[in-house]
Amino acid sequence: MTTGSNADRDRVRAVVADTLSGAGLAVDEVGEDQWMTVLAGEWKRTIPVLIELDERSLRLTSLFTGELDEGHAEVYALLLRRNRHAGPVHFALEETGDIVLTGGLPLEVVDATRLDELLGLVLELSDRTFNGVLRAGFAGYLAAEQRWRRGAGLAPNPVGEPASDDGADT
Repeated sequence: MTTGSNADRDRVRAVVADTLSGAGLAVDEVGEDQWMTVLAGEWKRTIPVLIELDERSLRLTSLFTGELDEGHAEVYALLLRRNRHAGPVHFALEETGDIVLTGGLPLEVVDATRLDELLGLVLELSDRTFNGVLRAGFAGYLAAEQRWRRGAGLAPNPVGEPASDDGADT
């Protein structure tokens, strides 16, 4: 495999800057050829995305959730089912137990449309999967929060309610 040329890398840097700016996303340069932005979902409100340019590809990594409290088998089964249809973005488990979404493109095919599609997949997978993972992986916490909300006279957290057919869990 060959590495990307300086021209390829310069072109991809410009694509990243133009695409993020064009989408109205705030971006921080966090290292050489590393950028951080945050997407806003409906269910998962903040979706951090690290974009990294390496020798051959542009990679995206997004923290989906920290280490699970419980329900590991159920969550992992859900994520593996999602990975069957995820395309260039998929769920992965970090050594720390954190769950991330990761994906990438070879340098030679990176353009604004493909980068936008990758970011869209991260947003869509995060939002569509988030409630189901919270319900299975943090059920005890959600139950305690619902009890507290009832006692305080507050409306229930919709994430802690049983799964619905709104598409956010499937």
